[in-house]
Amino acid sequence: MKRFFFFLYLLIVAGCAQKTQNIVEEGEPVAFKYATHIKISTCNDGYIATIRNPWDTTKILHQYLITEKDSVSQGNYTVVHTPVTNALIFTSLHASLVKTLGCKDAIKSLCDVEYVLDKELVDDVKSGKIKDLGSSMNPDIENILLQHPDVIMLSPYETSGGFGLLEKTNIPLVECADYMENSPLAQAEWMKFYGLLFGRAAEADSIFNAVEQRYLYLKSLVKDCSQKTKLLPNSLIGSTWYIPAKNSTAANFYSDAGFDYPFSYLDGYGTIPLNFEAVLMKAHDAGVWIVKYNRDKDYDFESFAAEYDGYKNFLAFKNRNIYHCNMSYVPYYDETPFRPDILLEDLIKIAHPGVLSNCELRYFKKLE
Repeated sequence: MKRFFFFLYLLIVAGCAQKTQNIVEEGEPVAFKYATHIKISTCNDGYIATIRNPWDTTKILHQYLITEKDSVSQGNYTVVHTPVTNALIFTSLHASLVKTLGCKDAIKSLCDVEYVLDKELVDDVKSGKIKDLGSSMNPDIENILLQHPDVIMLSPYETSGGFGLLEKTNIPLVECADYMENSPLAQAEWMKFYGLLFGRAAEADSIFNAVEQRYLYLKSLVKDCSQKTKLLPNSLIGSTWYIPAKNSTAANFYSDAGFDYPFSYLDGYGTIPLNFEAVLMKAHDAGVWIVKYNRDKDYDFESFAAEYDGYKNFLAFKNRNIYHCNMSYVPYYDETPFRPDILLEDLIKIAHPGVLSNCELRYFKKLE
């Protein structure tokens, strides 16, 4: 009987969420210099945010009306009342950003807590201040409704088929498609959108401006370097080596850091699966090898070498010039999408050790 009334509730709120005629009038655009999948403009009730479908750019993924008003015309938009003070966040990345914006107290619940590395957020979960709502892949709808979140922040995926029952709860779903941007500063610029949601637009602008300025300064340090070290990225996963394509965010990082990237011939925006022989042919003479992984114990040189005998054919292996990042405890993915300047500093330090001789590596360390 409880289950019957629960689904009856979903049907009722879904009916209440029917769209009405769009009468919202758009005004001046909010400037985005790098991001390509989001557009924000002022309107009579606040702001309109339009997220373009990254997988079919002729279509719109979602539109939001961001407003401080209690009662507005919904039109064709999902209404988000600001400032958000009760957020359910599905990713540790966006939880870390919300905290950086000065809104940690607005994080009332989290999914996938086991992946959260921020100690303060983990402590808040342990104390019950932040509710643990389980897996983002199998959200507990009844428990979510009990939390009455203002918004649910989650990442859209091309093959997800939608968000199931979450779409019927009448809770605004904020689709965090920032990860589909193809340049470091483009992804970071999405913090302007999240700043609007939490009433921290000025703070978000200030943070992004500082990040942009630092990133462009670091990039300029190596722009004219004539000596470029060839880079080998990643390692085998099973029998496949996933290599960033030339238009991917990772490849843009490598270029901006002044590496010679031997896989710039690969068209695309994500990663391209290659076999070992194809990677060896292009990068056997790479002077630097960068590896990211997630495992309970750090690799040392011997344990890494034992993973695959063919690794010994790479110059970087022979010279023991391998840098690694264990993402099980290093906050690489929690920080770098919105702080690309810090990652660029690491990469420049590896590519051109003499340029930033006083800087310490944050995410990588040399394999010993």
